[in-house]
Amino acid sequence: MAAPFSRTARALALDAGRPALWLWGLAALGLGAWLAWFVLGRVTVVEVSRHARLEVVQAPHPLAPAQAGAVTVSHLAIGRPVRAGDVLVELDAGAARLQLGEEQARTRALAPRLAAARDEWAAQQAAVAAEQATATAGTQVAVARAREAVAAADFAADHARRLRSEASAGSVAEIEALRAEAEARRLAAARDATIAEARRQALDVHARAEQGRVQGEALRRQIVALEGDLATAAATHARLEQALERHQVRAPVSGVLAEVQPLRPGSYVAEGQTLATVVPDGELLVVAEFDPARALGRLQPGQIARLRLEGWPWAQYGSVPARVLRVAGEWRGQLVRVELQPLVAAGPALPLQHGQPGVVEVDVEQLAPVALALRAAGRALDGPSSAPPPLPAAATGPVAGASVRR
Repeated sequence: MAAPFSRTARALALDAGRPALWLWGLAALGLGAWLAWFVLGRVTVVEVSRHARLEVVQAPHPLAPAQAGAVTVSHLAIGRPVRAGDVLVELDAGAARLQLGEEQARTRALAPRLAAARDEWAAQQAAVAAEQATATAGTQVAVARAREAVAAADFAADHARRLRSEASAGSVAEIEALRAEAEARRLAAARDATIAEARRQALDVHARAEQGRVQGEALRRQIVALEGDLATAAATHARLEQALERHQVRAPVSGVLAEVQPLRPGSYVAEGQTLATVVPDGELLVVAEFDPARALGRLQPGQIARLRLEGWPWAQYGSVPARVLRVAGEWRGQLVRVELQPLVAAGPALPLQHGQPGVVEVDVEQLAPVALALRAAGRALDGPSSAPPPLPAAATGPVAGASVRR
């Protein structure tokens, strides 16, 4: 028996409404999950550098001559390991070598002359001392003889006076008084001669001492002059050796020659001209440049970052983890310098080498998607002068900007 039409239509309506309810329920559930993520979820905001490269911690050193000249020997070769102090380039120094030879010969001649002058001065001083001692002894003898003559003359004069008194009294003959007076006069003359001789010897001693002093001063001036000539020769010798050293270009540090200018014997190089670059041995550092608006106040030491090397696809080789070390506080060329430390060493899969370029991504902060949306809306309302909104993580690349990562 056929069913009533009303029951059939109601059954059809019930069968048709159940899939729609399921669809509406699934849509509401998805919308609720998305709203929960939009409000409560967290995404990582990433700042991307304009440029980045790997550098050694110690800056590369340019190799430049201290003066101009013609090249005689060159040991420059790309990739050659060098040690600090190695002579890499030699310039023509013929004139300086000739002058150095002349100064060396002069120094060799001055040294024996100075030694002879010192020996002569020592001998002269010894002779003067001996002569002074002899003259002093002679003077003392003359003084003693003079005292003896004075005593004899005084005694004779006194004896002559007594005899004269006695002769006047008639006690002795007149001839004896005259003989005593004559003897007194003779001894007085001898006394005067002895005193004069003592004075002459004293003056002679003084004169000889002055003559010895003058000779000693002359020898001393000669020694001082020779010592000055020897010191001048030594200073000239050192100056010429320094001039010779300036004709040699040495490696300032140990490392590897990374950039080399081809030189041949006879090539002329100017003073200060860069002939090569020495990359020192040591740890590597990531140096990145960011826009000031995105770096100052946002990048801080200790933040986690990643380095993607150009020429090494990150999807295949991955990226190099790093950590922010220092952030410059001033601009340089409208960009801010940021230094980062790689957290992994170089390996066969991804070799790290000085000079490799790349892009750095720094995890700045974690925000809810609703906060990012409000921030983007605020930037859009500020006008075209404001910074662009954060880019999705898939859109990050060499272009500077911020991105977000879940």
